[in-house]
Amino acid sequence: MIRIAHLSDLHFGAHRPELVSPLVEDIARFAPDAIAISGDLTQRAQQAEFIAAAAFIAALPAPVVAVPGNHDIPAHAIIERMFDPRRRWRRVISGTTEPVLMLPGLALIGVDTVRRAQPHLDWSAGGLSAARLARLATRIEAAADRTVVVVAHHPLRHPAAAVGRASPIGAQPALALMRQVGVAAILSGHLHVSAQPIGEPPVMIVGSSLSVRVRGVPNAWSLVEVGDGPPRRHLRVTDGARWRDASED
Repeated sequence: MIRIAHLSDLHFGAHRPELVSPLVEDIARFAPDAIAISGDLTQRAQQAEFIAAAAFIAALPAPVVAVPGNHDIPAHAIIERMFDPRRRWRRVISGTTEPVLMLPGLALIGVDTVRRAQPHLDWSAGGLSAARLARLATRIEAAADRTVVVVAHHPLRHPAAAVGRASPIGAQPALALMRQVGVAAILSGHLHVSAQPIGEPPVMIVGSSLSVRVRGVPNAWSLVEVGDGPPRRHLRVTDGARWRDASED
């Protein structure tokens, strides 16, 4: 059984500093094989926020696949947003926004679903271009006989409670590809609310791990186990005093 710690929506710059060290310690208790961070490492894509996020990643106890979220590109520096929106990410976090981690039995593949603009008012909604989808297909093929788990900020399926949220552009072709090639799970965030796995392959959405913007639910991370049979998820939540299994509520 392979264990993946799934975090999302850290929002450094609008985070809860008192949760940072306890979160690292709680993850370490479960000795994960890999860690997936599904976007929004920062609140406003500021240099200091990226530096804080990079320090957090360096403290984590396993290899990390981190992808950007819509908050990780500048919102108000319009020229930069249009022409080089991922420059700040590349400068501090990584030279790529679509990292791939190959381990014995596991391929953890990052997909960048951030879009600089949309044909509708919700520019935060994300999407996958045909080029990104083709690149994903090539990387899945290179995974050979490994179990493939995809990390993407934007959920390609929304829970019923996400009323009025725009779906990512290209979600249906992406889901069709991943279903066809047998992707085990898609790890996402964006909504700041954890949800039960949705569909096939299952979209596993976790709430914000560190942000102050929790929308009435606890901060959370999840331990995802993949191997024989369907993937299993164990949700961890905190009231600020300690991290615990969500089933204790």
